Amino acid sequence: MILAFPQNDTTLEYTITRITDNEYRDYKPQINDNNDVVWMGYDGNDYEIYMYEWLIDWVWQITDNSYDDYNPMINNNGDIAWQGRDGSEYQILFYENDTDTIWEISSSAPGSHYNAMKPDLNDEGDIVWEEYNGSVYHILLYKNSTGDIIQLTADIAVNNYNPRINDNGDVTWFRHYSDSILTFADYYYVMVYDDSTMSSFNVWQQTISFVEDMSDIDDVEPLINDNTQIVWSAYDPSLTDLEVYFFDVYTSEFFQITDNDYIDQLPDINSEGEVIWLSWDPDGDWDELLLYRHATGDIEQITNTAEQPYWSPTFPGISDVGIVTFQAVEARLVGWNIEVYVYDGSEIMNISGSDNNETHPLINSIGSVVWAVDTDAEDDEIFLATLPEEEGGDGEGNGDGDGSSLDCFVATACYGTPMADEVKILRRFRNQYLVRNPAGREFVRLYNKYGPKAAGFIRDRESLKRIIRHCLKPIILFMRVSS
Repeated sequence: MILAFPQNDTTLEYTITRITDNEYRDYKPQINDNNDVVWMGYDGNDYEIYMYEWLIDWVWQITDNSYDDYNPMINNNGDIAWQGRDGSEYQILFYENDTDTIWEISSSAPGSHYNAMKPDLNDEGDIVWEEYNGSVYHILLYKNSTGDIIQLTADIAVNNYNPRINDNGDVTWFRHYSDSILTFADYYYVMVYDDSTMSSFNVWQQTISFVEDMSDIDDVEPLINDNTQIVWSAYDPSLTDLEVYFFDVYTSEFFQITDNDYIDQLPDINSEGEVIWLSWDPDGDWDELLLYRHATGDIEQITNTAEQPYWSPTFPGISDVGIVTFQAVEARLVGWNIEVYVYDGSEIMNISGSDNNETHPLINSIGSVVWAVDTDAEDDEIFLATLPEEEGGDGEGNGDGDGSSLDCFVATACYGTPMADEVKILRRFRNQYLVRNPAGREFVRLYNKYGPKAAGFIRDRESLKRIIRHCLKPIILFMRVSS
């Protein structure tokens, strides 16, 4: 069943932060659930990896070398995986945030032409990627807890592409074999590696005769959530178009979400099993975003381009709280621009709105959005949209209405307000000293993790607050003297 435009009373108010401001191209941003952002930025010679740490409002240059670093991914611990090119081959590299160390996970021998590409990582620091061995593409898995590299595929004449990993260590990917000798057909599979049993199996397969017209069909890119539910878009021979498919590994629930005459593609899935995708008519009569609600089985039409000042929505993404983001072309008095939008369950809002093209939005599980802005022909900048902290918190970092902010939790509780001079001084000490060395950054990371609970514990204990204020006096005095 299709439901058009569900209603609620939610209106989102985003705060926009410009992360980069330089003369070079900043490209392919990724975001974690802490609102930390990673991207590849051109430094004048090659592409390097950069990270923006949201809680301290700071940009780090992770790599500084003479070769290109591409396609970074970031987890919720601030670890980063990417592919680096040293010479003619790609390697997989890993930045471990806790130790401020870069590791080379996959190394190709010079001149081997073995390329390791398209890394993805989970919160455990496990990394999965595809690697070309000279004849076919394989899938490999790095287990961070043991340091082992596991080759998940061992096919001789079968290619494996586009791996994704969830926080349980389960992996999904696309497998393709073309038989031009016996059957004259293409064989397509969606594969899963179950980390608990250390076994791989296919959850979907399809055979397409060479006589079928597949000229406009891209490779399948399955996505997996932490509940091991998988979604992908693939060719439907009976309809001769792309449809969206769903599989739950633990329950073996499989079904085809869409069954229509449109091209259904670019699906994204959240932890609730909700799926967003683009559905378009090649004849140009329909071009909309649809949302599947797994709890009810309903399909909702999100966009209605016939009644909006935009068209060609694409790059859809969905958060765990149900907020949807996408980009679309918006008409202006003179010309047009590509803009970034969010849908909150009741309305669609433009959250970018500049005079430049704003493209490739990504959304994290809490609804924050990052995207790139094409400021001119040679320069892209990174922007971040975040939601305000919820009021009426519970001591878990959600705020409690009395000034306990997302930074300097304990100091704010001790001095009563985040605007106190002492709190401002301690925030400056953090930014000028702590975050500039590995030990200090580890302290800040632990403080951000446990600070909200500590602040909630001491807030109503005046004697404990006096003790902490006394302990902080040397730091405050030092900063006042040195400023």
